[in-house]
Amino acid sequence: MSKIAILSAVFFAIGSAALAGPSVTLGENAARTGGDYSTGGGLSVAMEPRQIGGKLGLCGVWAQSNAMSIYTRNAAPRVLAKGVATLNGQVIARDFGFLNRVRPAPSYTGAPAGCVVLNQTWQPQFASARLDLRIPRQRISLASDSRRRNGQQVFFTRSDSANPALNKGSFLPSSITRYTTGSTQY
Repeated sequence: MSKIAILSAVFFAIGSAALAGPSVTLGENAARTGGDYSTGGGLSVAMEPRQIGGKLGLCGVWAQSNAMSIYTRNAAPRVLAKGVATLNGQVIARDFGFLNRVRPAPSYTGAPAGCVVLNQTWQPQFASARLDLRIPRQRISLASDSRRRNGQQVFFTRSDSANPALNKGSFLPSSITRYTTGSTQY
């Protein structure tokens, strides 16, 4: 077997075991968090612990307002990357990049959730444990020249709203601020 084939097999095995678990539907007791952008609109996250192959898994979704400002349209992956999940006060995961993106909705129950399998054996008490999700306040700098100190800046801040993705986004009409990628319209 060639070195390339062996390395490919090793990287495939490592990547598939550590990065993602199965896709499931989200339950009705998912923990939520989210926040608002200073230019309008918001981002919501819903997540819950699951038993996946005898290990602790986290499954969830994220959504953002339909009409986003041009400044925040592609900011969500960076915002989600700073997310932290704790179970009974213990940090169990960082970076919410594994979550599935869904349309904003009043409830995410039944939404197709993306999962990640953690390197921790499942324990029955995890089913009733307190899952806390946090995405910190962040500055999204928009100045095209990094030497400009007074350039336009946008902030993401935690929200007390139950579902910030339902908040109105840009003040511009949605016909201008909605965009499509492939066959999916956001």
